[in-house]
Amino acid sequence: MVMASTKDDFKTVLAQARELVKDQLALSENVIMDVAKSAPKGISDRLISLFGRKGKRIRSTMLCLVANCGTKAPDANRVAHACASVELLHLASLVHDDIIDGTEMRRGQITAHKEWGTQVAVLIGDYVLSQAMRCVIDETARNVPVIISDAADKLIVGEIMELDHSGDMGLSRGSYNEIIDGKTAALIDAAARIGGILAGFDDAMVDECAKMGTHFGIAFQIIDDLLDYGYGSNNMDKAKFTDLSNGLITLPLLYYFENCNAAERSEMEGLVKKAAQEGIPEIIIEKLKVKGSFEKAKAEAQEHLEKALEIANKFPKSNFTEELVAMFASMSDRGN
Repeated sequence: MVMASTKDDFKTVLAQARELVKDQLALSENVIMDVAKSAPKGISDRLISLFGRKGKRIRSTMLCLVANCGTKAPDANRVAHACASVELLHLASLVHDDIIDGTEMRRGQITAHKEWGTQVAVLIGDYVLSQAMRCVIDETARNVPVIISDAADKLIVGEIMELDHSGDMGLSRGSYNEIIDGKTAALIDAAARIGGILAGFDDAMVDECAKMGTHFGIAFQIIDDLLDYGYGSNNMDKAKFTDLSNGLITLPLLYYFENCNAAERSEMEGLVKKAAQEGIPEIIIEKLKVKGSFEKAKAEAQEHLEKALEIANKFPKSNFTEELVAMFASMSDRGN
């Protein structure tokens, strides 16, 4: 199957998608800010600052788009609370990730643990996680809170698994897939699944929505793997070579190890162990280029996007479906 083409880049497409569902996203932002404003003293001001550092809102935008792909408009309040839950869960994971990775900048600003200290940042992340659950506590579809809880479980398991395999040069493709399915795809899967529920789809189509989210999420993480090497990046809002410096073995390296001899493998393993040293990442990048590792990883991301597109094309035709298709068509070329 050939991926539908688009003349716009991912940033433009995402902006168009957000514009299409801007009213529901605005309601979601209100829910999120209400969490901050109603928090106890000492937490509220920090949350207001944290929530003001808006990300791309990819997960909530997808949820909104899918929710509007049904035969009738969804309940805006239900969509807003579901979106808020997904975004808060994502934000909580980022706060904790930045602590684990020692990241100093996020979304163009100093990270929470650098601004408030590690202990406070951990607890702020915990508070945001609890509020993510609370956002859907009154949802009439009683499986929605369970979906959010399951996504949180998978996300945490994926992160722990990644840490357990830090520096593991023998990481298998199966383990890599489990890691990215947990730490990235699970939450996008949940967003798409909840969107399908709010759209009024039957159980079979809701499951298809989840599969679509999984494929998109896996592709998203593979592109993130590439961007960490600077491959295709522009105006990155976070540091490059973070994965390398932390000893994380991602898809480009896995492809290299699949296509090298024993001497090349030994040399690369030695370089990865020294990846935090100045100049070493650039050497690694050149060796990956020679083996075509970046192109192979990008092709794999494209395959997942094509599978997501196949599912999106099953939805009733609408402006919302068109925006989903455009997101899938453009995402592999995103630069940040």
